[in-house]
Amino acid sequence: MGVDADEVNAVKNLLWPDERVILTAKQRRIGPGGSVTVPTSVLATDKRIIIVNKANLGIRKDYESIPYKQITSVRLEKGMISSTVFVRVQGYDKDKGLLKNGKEEGEIDGLHGKDAKALADYLNSVLDVETQSIEPNAPASASSDQIFCSKCGARNSAGSAYCSKCGNKMA
Repeated sequence: MGVDADEVNAVKNLLWPDERVILTAKQRRIGPGGSVTVPTSVLATDKRIIIVNKANLGIRKDYESIPYKQITSVRLEKGMISSTVFVRVQGYDKDKGLLKNGKEEGEIDGLHGKDAKALADYLNSVLDVETQSIEPNAPASASSDQIFCSKCGARNSAGSAYCSKCGNKMA
């Protein structure tokens, strides 16, 4: 796991001027969730995730960008051949991309085990840093736009009636 220069070059026109790619991951070509001809690529930057879904033998590419502030949780499912990273995204169009078909949790599947673990670890570290900035010791203004579920601990917007992760009624 690291940064694949070819993957970065393929999206360099999408990167913001001050944005830096931290790691890249690519779907396996063989195995569950993989794609023999056009594997999906994931780039984790210091600002967001960029998912590159390829179609028509790589001629057409769909780019999906998810800012970290919209991600509420990340989990890793390890398989014997390939692994999947599940991402919960708040305030995201559930009819397109990662959350199509109304899914609550998007999946990036068919990744090599090491790539999936590195991606999940990095995303969780970003979430941890954001969470630390809104802990009880933080200024009130920093935590006024988010609350945490008392059942599962997921971040939710302050006006949420129910938890976006587990459905628990918010206090």
